[in-house]
Amino acid sequence: MSESQTQPSQSQDVGEVHLSLPLAYQQTLVTELLEEDALVIIARGLGLPRIVTNLIHAYDVAGGNLVLIVGADDREIEWIGEGLAELGTLNKESMNRTGLTVVNTEMMSLERREMLYSAGGVFAVTSRILVVDILSDVIATNKITGIIVLNAEKVTATSQEAFILRLFREKNKSGFIKAFSDMPESFITGFSPLTNMLKHMFLRKASLWPRFQLLVAESLEQGTSTHPKLKDVIEVSVSLTPSMKEIQTAVLECVDICLRELRRSNNTILDLDDDEWAVENALHSNFDVRIRRQLDPVWHRLSYKSRQMVADLTTLRQILNYLLNYDCVSFNKMLDIVIAANTPRAGSTRSNSSPWLFLDAANALFTVARQRVYVGAPISDTIGNAEDRETQSDLFPAGITPVLEEQPKWDQLGMLLDEITTELFAAPQATAGGGANTVLVMCAEERTCEQIKEYLSERGHAKSLEEQEDRGAAWHMLRRKLREYVSWKPGFANARQELFVDKKADDKKRTANSDKDKSSQPQFRGRPPPNKRRRVRGGSAAATSSLRKNTAIAIDLDEVDSSGVVQLLEETFENEDIESNIARTVAATEALDNHLDDHFFELFDMNDIVAVLPYDGNMDDYVLEELQPKYVIMYEPDAAFIRRLEVYRASNRDRQLKIYLMYYGGSIEEQRYLSAVRKEKDAFSKLIRERGNMAMVMTTDVDDMAAPEDAFLRKVNTRIAGGGRMDVIVTPPRVIVDMREFRSSLPSLLHGRQLIVVPSMLTVGDYILSPHICVERKSVPDLISSFRDGRLYSQCETMTQYYKTVVVLIEFDQNKSFSLDPFSDVSASTASVSAGAGGATGGYDLQAKLVLLVLSFPNIRIIWSSSPYQTAEIFLELKRNQEEPDPETATNVGLDELGENGESSNLYNQAAMDMLRSMPGITAVNYRNLMYDVENFQQLCEMSESTIAKSVGREAARKVWRFINRDLRTREEEDA
Repeated sequence: MSESQTQPSQSQDVGEVHLSLPLAYQQTLVTELLEEDALVIIARGLGLPRIVTNLIHAYDVAGGNLVLIVGADDREIEWIGEGLAELGTLNKESMNRTGLTVVNTEMMSLERREMLYSAGGVFAVTSRILVVDILSDVIATNKITGIIVLNAEKVTATSQEAFILRLFREKNKSGFIKAFSDMPESFITGFSPLTNMLKHMFLRKASLWPRFQLLVAESLEQGTSTHPKLKDVIEVSVSLTPSMKEIQTAVLECVDICLRELRRSNNTILDLDDDEWAVENALHSNFDVRIRRQLDPVWHRLSYKSRQMVADLTTLRQILNYLLNYDCVSFNKMLDIVIAANTPRAGSTRSNSSPWLFLDAANALFTVARQRVYVGAPISDTIGNAEDRETQSDLFPAGITPVLEEQPKWDQLGMLLDEITTELFAAPQATAGGGANTVLVMCAEERTCEQIKEYLSERGHAKSLEEQEDRGAAWHMLRRKLREYVSWKPGFANARQELFVDKKADDKKRTANSDKDKSSQPQFRGRPPPNKRRRVRGGSAAATSSLRKNTAIAIDLDEVDSSGVVQLLEETFENEDIESNIARTVAATEALDNHLDDHFFELFDMNDIVAVLPYDGNMDDYVLEELQPKYVIMYEPDAAFIRRLEVYRASNRDRQLKIYLMYYGGSIEEQRYLSAVRKEKDAFSKLIRERGNMAMVMTTDVDDMAAPEDAFLRKVNTRIAGGGRMDVIVTPPRVIVDMREFRSSLPSLLHGRQLIVVPSMLTVGDYILSPHICVERKSVPDLISSFRDGRLYSQCETMTQYYKTVVVLIEFDQNKSFSLDPFSDVSASTASVSAGAGGATGGYDLQAKLVLLVLSFPNIRIIWSSSPYQTAEIFLELKRNQEEPDPETATNVGLDELGENGESSNLYNQAAMDMLRSMPGITAVNYRNLMYDVENFQQLCEMSESTIAKSVGREAARKVWRFINRDLRTREEEDA
């Protein structure tokens, strides 16, 4: 459906534009946004992508606008671009439409960006690039029509988005600012959170759109009386088996005991209400985040027991998820991993076991979980060799009787599919109104989807063989998994020795291969591997060809808590399962390739598809539009997807839709779903109350803001010459900032202190405060890594060559303790993985390395800062009574320049230059000094260490001299 609207914008008229907004609340919301700026907070699943895309399309079709989109991730940029292209077909007559242009450093140069900005259009720009472009005047701020902010819940006082909006409002008062968010829970923490958020984004109005809003409810419920089939939402409550109930009770008991002990031990630190300590709240992932955020300032002073219990809450919640989502064999595997992670390695006297493992409930958990798989003696580590297991693949070790309890939802899912098949067979003409007979099954995770696909395939195979056993359709699948488990169990006994080698025994090997190991470690923790593709309805060997990663990581187990070990072992466990599925897929594909040719393949008929997909946020809207399913089975409840179905159903009233909502009755799955719905409703209620009691937010008027030079002059001491020397210091204070530093919040804070921030690509230093002051800013994790790879020594050498005052500023996180103790565990474990610069870098060892740094470079100054806010104040003090730096001079420092006589560097012997730069201690900066002072390599080899130090510094000279004068025969004897 389309609608013609004519609405004025803040800068110009948006003429007659055809928009695709089928629902009344969507039309009203876009109309309001075209008239005035607002922060839109909408419930998840109510069609935010369509609203944003239509709003952008209205400005795009009007022409002559420069609209910037910030805060969007890659996937959001993708669906905005696709949506604008689709809407372009509704306005073919418009010649002003330009579509979406993505701006990033990899694809566009500075000159290219400046040309595109001047031409106008809609641009999706990363925040860091946009900040630099505005400060560098690459984009004319007064020509920007407006800025659209997505994911507004991430905007804070020090975020890049807030910095962009402040720079925009300083020079452009007429441009619009429109912000969007579908996370109402993020706006209710703190004091007056909604008011503060509006102030950060220079907005005065908050537009709230919950599901219970009158217009939204009427739009989604319109037509249900005339179309009874729109009410077909069938709730399927599945009962847990007795053993699953017993396991769930045992885990919840462990969670309750951990919460009570954690509260008792840290009652004076944790500021939580009594209701927030309920077990129900602990089942949500954000509970761990809140606990950790409050404990971070004193984390290093907590007992090991308290820290372990915080990690145990995450582990116990994962156990509950595995219980409900995965088969009994996979669940038992996961428990084996937990036990192995909490078992100290051989020879260790330190126990890192979690306290909950010693509870009676934990014993019941492990016992019942094993009894769901098999009964009899536990599988020992001596179950024959691999050849015996291959020859007896259908048999199990003596004394073991398979039980293989099937997940209750599986059988119910099969019954629903049978019911749908019977219904389609009886009434095939029901699809005449539109859509297809596609069946869509939605799950929470990719792995659950793979398991359901495997079960449905086994179920169809079993029915085709007309098997009448009373063991269930999943018996063969679970039996195969049990055989794999029996083969896997003996090898897993040595998994800790294979994954975590002894730090002392392998220290030399890790030192040599630390960089290689670091690059080979999997980098997709907490998100699906890159080969996992959604919306793929069939297996593909090509899509999953390079899964195996090197998971051999050297870690001292005495220094790592069990939660980290659980995560590492679980990743390996998941990779093994994935590779097992890949092997079966590849084998089947090869068998088909031997017997089939291209004539046997054809496109799927949409009426025959059963698509099993995971929930994927806003992308689910496009899945529904593409598949147009007639039946949707929600394998796990999700409030946002239910609303997406409501929007899809109300937008396409000519299509029939039947929804099945499956959940385990009386389980934590049902509690979690109801709790999520209640939390969102409470969040909107609090926002409505705050908006009703909120005073009008007055944004700062740009004309009333004092100019930077005026603010600076008022601070001048008039007792010096009666203020008569003001004319020599009227230049506003200026700081030259390296472009890479715009990832931090410090440039925004410096700008807020009325300092002119000049972005530049600096070769030496991070911040240039004056012609003689250079600052290298280091966060504590960056400081540890800089010591480990020796980068800090090279940076200090370079800075001391060009600047009189060199400052190494060590900046801490404002939300954490102002101490090095919290980083001792992190640095120790990091050093054990890659001992590149002399082993561990704990708290005391870090201080020792700082002392060595000062001894090596006596002229440097080390400044400690507790937060970026204090860093900004320190910079103001350092700049007091100092000259302002020159951006061009600071940029040229350290670059390849002409020689003293004006000759170009390309007149030198290139082969000799390459050889010189490959020597230890020679960097891209100091090689020129040595090249100017030394005629050839013969002269260099005859020079003393002190003579070389005059050109490149003492540390580099020591490395060069030792490299030249090394005795190879002595080295060979040492190696022998």
